Amino acid sequence: MIKPLVAILLCITAISNAYANYELGCDDPAYHKYMEQRFVHFESKNRRLFAETLRNYEQSLATSNNPYRVIGDLSRHLKYSAQFDAIEKVNAKIDHIFDHAEALSAEQQIAGDVFDRFSSESHAVGIARAWLAYRQGNYELAFKELLQSLEVSNSAVLSAFGPDVELIRRIYHDGHVAPVIAYINKTEEFWTGRRPDNLRYVWLKMINAQCKIQFDFIDTIKALELGLSLIDVNNGKGLKR
Repeated sequence: MIKPLVAILLCITAISNAYANYELGCDDPAYHKYMEQRFVHFESKNRRLFAETLRNYEQSLATSNNPYRVIGDLSRHLKYSAQFDAIEKVNAKIDHIFDHAEALSAEQQIAGDVFDRFSSESHAVGIARAWLAYRQGNYELAFKELLQSLEVSNSAVLSAFGPDVELIRRIYHDGHVAPVIAYINKTEEFWTGRRPDNLRYVWLKMINAQCKIQFDFIDTIKALELGLSLIDVNNGKGLKR
């Protein structure tokens, strides 16, 4: 008779093997090629969004009477600006965020503070500052700003859609593991639910296995294709976390 723990491990292994498409797992050249293509895709998409979000901000700045829309459009543009703009341009855009906020009336500032405490905008500024420090080789400051960007409260947007993953994708690709783990773990403070839990579970398993990661929901499928021994979070097979 198979002992319960052994049976569970055999079950998880069987699930993983059933999906495995890469014979060499995380070291498979085919997977590395696939991931390099994904990184090219993400950079291309981000460059497109850089131009698109800049247009949206410039348009709302010129035509909108809603100051929250102006601030929101600029904050959405910041993480792309921080990747591709000159350092001084990014710093100027960060200053503009605060200029727009200071221009709000007292009533508007109170309304914004009650609704969201400007958490999404604060997260965007923190991520932009982390990008700037990272681009300039100041990794200690970059990782400090990265974690501080998660000091948010009552953010409906971040709670629903999650925090920025563009920067952790980059720094993990560059070989920095500890700050990525710290960032993933800290998101538990506000990003809750089955989907975030599943993503954190899969990402941490992949990190432990030293796999390349794109920090996207597709990782929950690729991890199985790599033959990793983990729960199939998409179909609810295996153990509950």
